[in-house]
Amino acid sequence: MSEQPEKSPRSPDLGTTIGGVSFPSCVMNASGVWSSTAAELRALARSGTGAIVLKTATVHPFVHPQYRSLHNPGYDRLLPLVRELASEAPCPVVASIAGSSVDEFATLARAFAEAGAAMIEVNLADDWVAATLAPWEEPETLRLLLARLRDASQAILSVKLPDRLPIPYRLAGERLAAAGVGVVVAKNDFEGLERLRLATGSALEVIAAGGVRSGYDVSRAIAKGARAVQVGSELLAEGPGIFLRLAREIRIARARP
Repeated sequence: MSEQPEKSPRSPDLGTTIGGVSFPSCVMNASGVWSSTAAELRALARSGTGAIVLKTATVHPFVHPQYRSLHNPGYDRLLPLVRELASEAPCPVVASIAGSSVDEFATLARAFAEAGAAMIEVNLADDWVAATLAPWEEPETLRLLLARLRDASQAILSVKLPDRLPIPYRLAGERLAAAGVGVVVAKNDFEGLERLRLATGSALEVIAAGGVRSGYDVSRAIAKGARAVQVGSELLAEGPGIFLRLAREIRIARARP
């Protein structure tokens, strides 16, 4: 009997649905990792990732010595590439946005959704957002922000949580639920994913970010309640080929008794 070919990393057994959006794999890149150039994003599209997660964009080009992780050329430079990827890539495009005002966030959400992004990752984890907009300290700011984002875009919203929230997870979950947001990105550790699940139960669909080196790590995060994972440092070190490796290892982990 001839040997069976290896399954594609986009096979249905690896897929997931989050917020009604279908992802061909439960593993994707983290925002800002392998997503800074057109070449990197196109390589992601060919890699077997479950989504193409863009680097966080702002309305204007952003360069600041204190907030280097947010450096970007401005959202308008990305829009033509988003249109290309949304029409040609075999997986959804997830835009990541940050702003210092509600209006800036709304402008970004509208533009990326119109360009074809299926999900908008609202980056409320960045230190610059905390310093300027302070959405977690001001409940009315968070409510207004999320309401404006829903009005501005038909794309599904996901909220990226800080590694350490300044308010209890239970309260954060209540505020997000009241605003109609059901998807969050949380750090893949006890203080993030696990405490969030303990505090909010199954009320939120969680994408766990970081802490993934193997398919076993992916399977463990899924078993703890995550719907998908985002890969950061290991993708940076290994390159997009990591998605093929993780796909093989996830299947091995699932086959073990």
